[in-house]
Amino acid sequence: MIDIPPDEFRRLGYRAVDMLADYFASLPQQPCRSPVPDEVRHELMRQPLPQAPSDPDALLDYVGSTILRFPMGNGSPRFFGWVNSPPAPIGVIAELLAAGLNPSVAGGDHAATYVEHAVLSWIREIVGFPATSGGILSSGGSVANLIGLAVMRDVKTSGEVRARGLNSIGSTLVVYTSTEGHSCIQKDIELLGIGHANLRRVPVTSDWGMDVRALRQQIADDRAGGLVPACVAATAGTVNTGAIDPLSDIADLCESENIWYHVDAAYGGPAALLPQLAPLYRGIERADSLAIDPHKWMYVPIECGCTLVRDARAMRDAFSLVPPYLRDEATLPWFSEFGIQQSRGFRALKLWFALKQIGLEGYRQAIARDIRLAQTLQERLRGSPDFELVAAGPLSITCFRYGPRTPSGDYADGDRLNRRLLELVQRDGDVFLTGTELAGRFVLRACIVNFRTTEQDLEALIGAVRMAGERVREQEKDAL
Repeated sequence: MIDIPPDEFRRLGYRAVDMLADYFASLPQQPCRSPVPDEVRHELMRQPLPQAPSDPDALLDYVGSTILRFPMGNGSPRFFGWVNSPPAPIGVIAELLAAGLNPSVAGGDHAATYVEHAVLSWIREIVGFPATSGGILSSGGSVANLIGLAVMRDVKTSGEVRARGLNSIGSTLVVYTSTEGHSCIQKDIELLGIGHANLRRVPVTSDWGMDVRALRQQIADDRAGGLVPACVAATAGTVNTGAIDPLSDIADLCESENIWYHVDAAYGGPAALLPQLAPLYRGIERADSLAIDPHKWMYVPIECGCTLVRDARAMRDAFSLVPPYLRDEATLPWFSEFGIQQSRGFRALKLWFALKQIGLEGYRQAIARDIRLAQTLQERLRGSPDFELVAAGPLSITCFRYGPRTPSGDYADGDRLNRRLLELVQRDGDVFLTGTELAGRFVLRACIVNFRTTEQDLEALIGAVRMAGERVREQEKDAL
């Protein structure tokens, strides 16, 4: 009843691969997203619990006719939302193989364990971390940052927090990140019991990177108030603008102040491979802990995050439940001693496949191409009188607004206009982008982390935004 004979499994597998191959081939021609009709949404959510077996072909039919018709859209070359890359097809194949083996990669003497050690060593090399540092793959950036910050908490409380909790340490830890830092830093600080009241949001400079002078002053103020500045969480590629904090300056400050230096490189980390951007990443290799997401800009299927910690023993001390006298230092320690999971999936195989097939030079070319496309988009916006370029960071994110100039030559206040036109663009589904707020203004945000995107797709984006903006302006005129 459960097992499937090899020939039948092979036939079903070929059929599933054909469905995916057709889906990939259709992406340039299809709308980016199609709104899910109410009846389909209800059908998907309210399916009755199956009582009898179903025919596998019928299940594939249903997936093809219903689920594949309404994707998130991130496979499309006209998807510009969030930081959700399409999966490299080789990674999709790797997911099938990993699921077929289905190991728990908590540790032990089997191939999956050693593959993870291999890919961790490759990630260390990409960001310049020492070979002796600790590392582990996780679900994504939120958990990758959580693991690094948990090690920080353990170090800054001399290990007491594991035994007696934060209430026992007699002091208040403070963590610093910029106003552009990812929301997961706050969530992680809350989960770790430090509390968001003790998370300082440091102002940014005109390039949207952390203001180190403001950071230094905030640290001094907190020390004077009897608090314990414990950690600076810098960002190497913010999700709003792609800004990179002044990593080297922050590293110097953390070293002089005896503060843990953490870097959230979930999105921007892989761009450290580009020689032209290397100066912006100087200092990342000095971090005490670092989070990076291969499932973002390395085109690896979700889920695949990664935490690196410079002091491997500190990382192990923060999580291990094996007493020191039982540790076998002659063999590789188990991954379950370095993170929050005991049962762990074989995430490493898809990363191994992608790195092997694409290679560092392939990644350099793909990432540089995404950045060039973002720069091309910015040039188009600068040359269009009905668009305002708001932020053009060094990576692949562009923030802008639609709004024809007023007679004085300024741009009209367009928060409402841009919010409404974004709703229309998303509803139409031909392209997809998102919005955010910068310095209190609502802006449109386009992120390019897609190896399928072309300049024609950029023109489609500009055209869709312009058309939606004109529709909103006409509706507002008619309402007067």
